[in-house]
Amino acid sequence: EDWNRDQTLKSAFRVSCVWCYQRLARRVGTAAYLRHIRQAHYGQLHEPVIVTEFWLDGSLRVSAEQQVGLLRQVVARSLPYRAKSYDTLRTIMRVDSTPAYSLYAKTGWAARDNPGIGYVEAGAGTWLFALNLDTRDATDLPLRQRIALDALRAKGILPAE
Repeated sequence: EDWNRDQTLKSAFRVSCVWCYQRLARRVGTAAYLRHIRQAHYGQLHEPVIVTEFWLDGSLRVSAEQQVGLLRQVVARSLPYRAKSYDTLRTIMRVDSTPAYSLYAKTGWAARDNPGIGYVEAGAGTWLFALNLDTRDATDLPLRQRIALDALRAKGILPAE
């Protein structure tokens, strides 16, 4: 139901609107995706690549370490993208912000992996995280957010509830 409406980049990101990503993927093209994935050292991509499905069908396998590695490059702005692109990503990734911290995150749900990745800025520090969780079905998906937030609270990165 969340997908069945006009979308902005921000709203599509929030609801993981697959048809929006597929439309963008066709515009980006296979060659550009392959170049960016390789340049960022982001996972292992098995070919042939279907540009509208590779992140859904298990063709792109990404470890938690590789997810954190990508986030490290995003936070450091060390990939060859415009400052405006980094600013836009930061805006759409923000899920919570208080005077004490800002939380940026994205979840996904693919055929083989169910990642949740993000980072927290608090005080002078930035903490990166990745969570890959095997789920039985869509009813388990909210567990990812609860586990990640509980872990960040247990480490003292986020305040206790």
